[in-house]
Amino acid sequence: MTTTTQPLRGALMANAAFSAGCGAAMLIAPGQIDAWLALGHPLMLQVVGLGLLFFAADLLHQATRPRLLTWRALYASVADLLWVIGTLALLLIAPSLLSAAGAILMLAIAGVVLAFGLWQLWGIGRAHRGANPSRYRHCVQVAVDVPADAMWSVISRLGEIERYMPSLRSSEVLGDRPPGLGAVRVCENHAGRRWGEECTRFEDGHGFDVRFLAEDPDFPFPATIMFGGWEVIPRGEGSEVRVWWELEPKPKLLAPVMLPMLAFGADRDFPVIIQRMAAAASDACGQVSNPTDDAPMARLLPYPC
Repeated sequence: MTTTTQPLRGALMANAAFSAGCGAAMLIAPGQIDAWLALGHPLMLQVVGLGLLFFAADLLHQATRPRLLTWRALYASVADLLWVIGTLALLLIAPSLLSAAGAILMLAIAGVVLAFGLWQLWGIGRAHRGANPSRYRHCVQVAVDVPADAMWSVISRLGEIERYMPSLRSSEVLGDRPPGLGAVRVCENHAGRRWGEECTRFEDGHGFDVRFLAEDPDFPFPATIMFGGWEVIPRGEGSEVRVWWELEPKPKLLAPVMLPMLAFGADRDFPVIIQRMAAAASDACGQVSNPTDDAPMARLLPYPC
C-alpha cells in the first residue's frame, strides 16, 4: 500500500461497513424498519438490503486491492450521490409516503451517504496527487516476456507509436530528427486532433520523458501542463514497461473525475499497446510470438508504480 491511497482506502472501508450494516438490518429485521418508515413494503426493504450487501462487498474488494483502481471508486461515489438524489426526489415527489420519523431517518442516512461520496472523491484526488501538489499522476506498469533491450528497440522509435496504438491516425518526429533530447513527436488521432510531445530526457536503453505542448492553441486535452514518460526495466528473462502521465487539469476541481477516467482508459488500452510492441520486439529478435495466445506476453501488474 502507498501512503497516498490510505484516505481513499479508509473511505471505501468505512462506506463498506456502513452499507453492510444497513443491508444486514434490512435483511434481518425488515418488519421493524418498515414500521419505522411506515412504508408498508418489508419485502422491498429486503431486496434493497441484499443490494447494499453486494455494494459493500465490492467496496471492500476495492479497498483491499494492492493496486487501487480509482475509476471503480468513482462509480461508487456516483452511486452514493444517486442514492442521495433518489432520497430527496422521493421525499419531494411523495412526501406522504413515509412517516415523519421515516423521512428524518431517510434524510439522516442520505447525509451519511453524501459524506462517504465526498470523502471518496477527496481520496481519489489524493491517490493521484503527484510530488508537486498542484499536479496529478497516473502510472501503468506492464510485465512482458521479452528482454528489455528488445523492448527498448521498439519503444525508442518515437515516430512509430502509431503502429501499436489504434487510436492514432499518424505519428512523426518533426524534421526527421533521430530519437533523443529535443525531438518533438506529433501525433494525430482519428478525430483529427493533434498534439506535440517534446522529449526532455532520453536515456538510451532505459527510458524517455516528454513534455506535452499544452500551450498550443489546439491542444486537445483538458490540462494546462502535462508530462509523460516511458521506462523499460529488466526483470529476469523478461522486462517491465512503465508508462506515466502527470498533469495540471483544467478545471482543477474536476481532477477526482478526470484522473479516474484517464486511469480507466490507460489501464484498458496500454497493456494491449505494449502487447503489440512485445510481439514486434520478439519477432525482431527471432522469438516466436502470437499476440492472441491465451497466455499473452504483456500483463498489467497488480501493484502501484
